[in-house]
Amino acid sequence: MFMFRNCAVLLVIGSICCFIYGLFNSHVEVEPNACRMTYMFGEPMFAKVGVKDGDLYPNYGLYYYYEGVRQPLDPLKRRMTGAPVIFVPGNAGSYKQVRSLASVALRKAMSDDGGLHLDYYTIDFDEELSALYGGYLPRQQSYLKLCIRTILGIYEGRAEQPSIVLIGHSMGGKLAQSVLVDPAVGQHINTIVSISTPLDQPVLNLDAQLEEFYEQTNAVLGKLRTATVPTMSTNVCDSLHQRPPSVQRMANQDSSARLDNVLLISTGGGNRDLLVRPGLTTSRFNDLHAMNSAIPKVSLSCDHLSAVWCLQFMQAINRFLFSIAHVREDRSSIVFGTNKQRNLQSALSTFVKPRSRQQSTVRFGAAGNWHEERRLVINKYFTNGLKGTFFDLIGLQRQERYRKTAIEALNVDDEDWLFGCSAQEHNKTGQLYCEKATSLMHLVQRLPNEDRDPRSIAILDLNNLRKTYVQWTHVLVRLPPSTKRIGYNLDIYDPRERVMDIKMPRWYTMAKLPLINETLQGTLHHRLRISEMVDPYQSIRVIIEPLQCINPEYRVTARICVPWAAGFERFQTIRSFDQKPQLYVNVPTLAPRHYNTTLNPVVLDLYMDPTCRYRISYEYSYSSALSRLVLEFYGWLPAHLVCVLLIVLRKQVEVFHEVGTFRSLRPYVGYLQYTSLYVVTACRLLKKLIITSRLLPEPEPLDYSINVSIVIHCAAIALSLLATLGTWLALTLYGNAFYRLALRITRLSQATSNVMISIMTHLPITYGILTIATAMGTCSGVGLLLAFVFYFLMLSNAYKDYLEDFLWQKAANLVRGKPAAVAANDPSSGEKAGEEQNPEQEALEPKDEHQQQEEEEVELCEGLQNFSFHVTLLLMLLMQLLLNVPSSLAWVRSRRHGIVLPDPSLYPSIVVLASLSLLLQLRAPQKCQGYWILSIVFYVLAGVVLLYCQAAIYRLTFVIAGAFALLAVHQSLWVLWRRLS
Repeated sequence: MFMFRNCAVLLVIGSICCFIYGLFNSHVEVEPNACRMTYMFGEPMFAKVGVKDGDLYPNYGLYYYYEGVRQPLDPLKRRMTGAPVIFVPGNAGSYKQVRSLASVALRKAMSDDGGLHLDYYTIDFDEELSALYGGYLPRQQSYLKLCIRTILGIYEGRAEQPSIVLIGHSMGGKLAQSVLVDPAVGQHINTIVSISTPLDQPVLNLDAQLEEFYEQTNAVLGKLRTATVPTMSTNVCDSLHQRPPSVQRMANQDSSARLDNVLLISTGGGNRDLLVRPGLTTSRFNDLHAMNSAIPKVSLSCDHLSAVWCLQFMQAINRFLFSIAHVREDRSSIVFGTNKQRNLQSALSTFVKPRSRQQSTVRFGAAGNWHEERRLVINKYFTNGLKGTFFDLIGLQRQERYRKTAIEALNVDDEDWLFGCSAQEHNKTGQLYCEKATSLMHLVQRLPNEDRDPRSIAILDLNNLRKTYVQWTHVLVRLPPSTKRIGYNLDIYDPRERVMDIKMPRWYTMAKLPLINETLQGTLHHRLRISEMVDPYQSIRVIIEPLQCINPEYRVTARICVPWAAGFERFQTIRSFDQKPQLYVNVPTLAPRHYNTTLNPVVLDLYMDPTCRYRISYEYSYSSALSRLVLEFYGWLPAHLVCVLLIVLRKQVEVFHEVGTFRSLRPYVGYLQYTSLYVVTACRLLKKLIITSRLLPEPEPLDYSINVSIVIHCAAIALSLLATLGTWLALTLYGNAFYRLALRITRLSQATSNVMISIMTHLPITYGILTIATAMGTCSGVGLLLAFVFYFLMLSNAYKDYLEDFLWQKAANLVRGKPAAVAANDPSSGEKAGEEQNPEQEALEPKDEHQQQEEEEVELCEGLQNFSFHVTLLLMLLMQLLLNVPSSLAWVRSRRHGIVLPDPSLYPSIVVLASLSLLLQLRAPQKCQGYWILSIVFYVLAGVVLLYCQAAIYRLTFVIAGAFALLAVHQSLWVLWRRLS
């Protein structure tokens, strides 16, 4: 047991250190922001649009965006001819965030020869915190529907009523998706583009209304729209480009008459977005999902705020919108096309892969510079460009083992450069040439390289080409004329030498594992297949060290594909020797249950610079794993902290120290524990029993490794220690400072406050009446704050008085002589005492029975003198207060407009306040019976917290209220039984 206790202490210390390091690393070691700022070419202007029944929402507004016009513009009084787009801001978002999107659209419309232009509208939601408080969402949803109807009324005079595109950022994307549940509104929606939006579940589930909003929206969409859920056989990495399941579905059937006619597109910011992690940005109802780092001509990661002003990303979104818009036949207005399949193809070409031409036949003739290459490795560069077209023929007839070829072209832009053909010999010159050829550009992948030479690469299977196109003899590379550096690289290889299967290293593996000691010169492509990588926190660091390079700069681009997560294809690039030669591989979401990662592994394609030779190795990345663990699971911390407090409270209700001992001064008694770790492991087994028996509600579906729960729980133990030590210091050192601060906030005089504290200390029932009345008259957070302040001041005064009495008593003992403990151990004092008093005479003197009983009884620390018990109650009250902060902020903001918002935690807060006042009135805790029953109930509550409250954080308020109520009932029954007996 001693060894286990020491191991538990080390585990707690290590866990909190890992958590702090992961938190630090996730905010410090992030890739630089490569977004270019979007600048307006004119002064941004916002014209307010009157909304019918908008008076019901006095703090909301609808605006039309325009630039560079001095005269005020009213969309209701002029004829609007553009295709309508509505921007929906998210959590704490401003309606002015539309200016980047709208300004890029205005600039693009000025250069469009077809006369296409868009009308951008934006909604002002008063920058409400809709991600933290769910009471905002129904109001915002209703107002968004009114805005859609108002905009439809603006274009009512057209022969064809236009459809609307919604673009939502953050929670605005979920709002845009939620309006589809109303069929009368959903039929007018063309496309919804979600930017960094938590679509299927919130980032933090802080109240029941937020959860209800998500559940209702997802339930209705599940009935009216086709959902795509990954299964055990899902593998989106089979081909070079991910093919969303919706494309396959639409190819086999027509669009449904339900909500399947609305195109849903979602995008994720990537590793820089620390607010909405990538795994939350997709939805099972999506038609298309893309990460910003994989979007062509974007190829970068955006943080949560820069996603609405990043120029590369804004251009991509507007490029898509212009591609689905067209001018009506009568040239009167611009509308969005309603053919979903055509719009989806435009979205694929914008967000996944540029659209390539169909496999058409191109005629060349014998004119030009024709060559035939028979080598396996080719590196051809034309530093000064090309004056004419250059043709290179690569024969398909190779040895059987050379099945794969990687062909890379530099600086060919969007030209068709890769073909397959049947070569023939020229009659006069005898050289080989192709009269006609078929384009293979659908097999070409354009790699992200920012401002450097664009790289386009194709991985071809020579055997498949020979079997599919029997008449073909060569693959043709065509380099067009150019004034800048241009060229291509060829690498024909045996795939068994370039494909390596590795297993995810265990977390305790410290060593760097070698993969390739040295690659061959001219190597273009390597593929790593990683099995047993299933959890989002797992991470591998792949080290690609350049051993020798011809050029001072090199480029290695990695493409990461997760087989069960469509749309999460990511790219990472190493560009120079100054950069660390490392790449990180991880997955965005948990793998489906029973998914076979050996048959469907995570794929890492390495596209290397052929002018270098490399050494490749890999290792378990602790820094990246800790960062991802913090970002993925920091929301579990409140539940584990409440679990720790319940276990500590279970022990403290039984412990009563003697008055005047040093132990009675330590409020942190009981926090140095490891018993709560047993609850974590027991809940893992209990969860399986509950699911199997089906007698209780099903626990939260959090099928993660137990290592995650242990790390988070040990971090919660450490935080509880820090919290109680901080409370102890505040009680002893800063009680007066907090008292003066409370006086300044409440604007009470010192005499009045002393009277109030005295009344509440001696008659705590008034404490409960005051705080409950405040909670019901304002909001639960204000009542809890008032209760916390007074409770802290009462405890501080009691602790200060007790500490003064303790010190005076010790000083008096020192003045009188040696302390009793020292006197008992001093033999000389015993002899002297024996001389002064005869023991026989003392024994003959009779003692009063009542006096003897008083000497045997010991005074215990009950009531406010049991400081460890009340410090834990204070921390639980603080947790209840912190859980109510979002609703309190919502109440403060809504007071300006006279809006009444629901208070989701009012009743649990009333129970907490009433129970606390009753406990103080009864001088709890009292030494009584029945604590063993209370201990069992607290164990059960701790298990409930870990089974049902890790994701649904709002349920903690009910558990805390239950704990307070149980304590109050127990103490009340004891007092009642004692009085009756």
